[in-house]
Amino acid sequence: MTIFNVLFLSYLNKPTDSQRDRRLLGSYLEALQEGSDYSASSVLLRGDWSVDAGFSSGAQETRFVIIESSKLLNTNNPLSNTLPTREGLLIYKVQEGDNLSRIAANFGISLNTILWANENLRASLIRPGQEITILPVTGVLHQIEEGETIESIANQYNLSVEKILNANPNLIPAKLSLSSTIIIPDSRPSRSAGLSSLSSLPNLPGYFAIPTTGWNWGRLHNYNAVDIANACGTPIYAAAEGLVVEERSSGWNDGYGGYIVLEHPNGTRTKYAHNSRNTVSVGDYVLKGDQIGLIGNTGYTHGPTGCHLHFEIKGARNPFVK
Repeated sequence: MTIFNVLFLSYLNKPTDSQRDRRLLGSYLEALQEGSDYSASSVLLRGDWSVDAGFSSGAQETRFVIIESSKLLNTNNPLSNTLPTREGLLIYKVQEGDNLSRIAANFGISLNTILWANENLRASLIRPGQEITILPVTGVLHQIEEGETIESIANQYNLSVEKILNANPNLIPAKLSLSSTIIIPDSRPSRSAGLSSLSSLPNLPGYFAIPTTGWNWGRLHNYNAVDIANACGTPIYAAAEGLVVEERSSGWNDGYGGYIVLEHPNGTRTKYAHNSRNTVSVGDYVLKGDQIGLIGNTGYTHGPTGCHLHFEIKGARNPFVK
């Protein structure tokens, strides 16, 4: 029999439809459990496609298109190298030229989500053909322990039960003990060790470039940061290549004001704060030295002439401490 691919609708262009997307993926997994002959190497797509068939469950209708693999277009799409599992996860086969930040960007999740789901993964040593676990949303995997309930897990992560159930459409709370892991959306490991002391952080000579011009005070302060002073409007540059994972253009934001956070291929993060303007958005991938914003005086700064850049590093020593 010819192997077919199930092309699910509405997966790539509408990030706000993640709940619907998970239902679509769940429906496909259900079809696999029932012994369907659909190929497990499905490609998940999003768009306004006409459909040839559909199946429904209650009021929710899931439509799909079946085409032969030989007719499939855009086989270079990263999702064409992805195998869905029955737990709602994806297994991605690393391709030539991949790095973890780009993979995270392609799937719309954070770099940490990949690292947390693959405990033995080293960001700098991925190789073509290697298989890594991908969550459908930013978050973590939770290993079910004896005696846990969906309510106790929700309390542990300070989430609503509904949010966890939405991230796990095939989960039956009464049969929680039968599941080995579940997806916890928008969370980080609850038992992760505290940050290492700054002296134990790795030193990465030459990896980070100074992110702006001006006077570097060089004094290490909260969260492994230094302040670099210059006139408001002075360009801010990416200290290393990476993915924009957070961006706030206005507001107090715990004193940071306007800020940008980049995740880098080696697993480190850099934060650029008090900006008057950001010139990148979440999901942008930037190279070392690319302009990402302008120095400002937003958030918690001292006095009307307190224009400066708060430059912070997580996961490595700050090389600009004097």
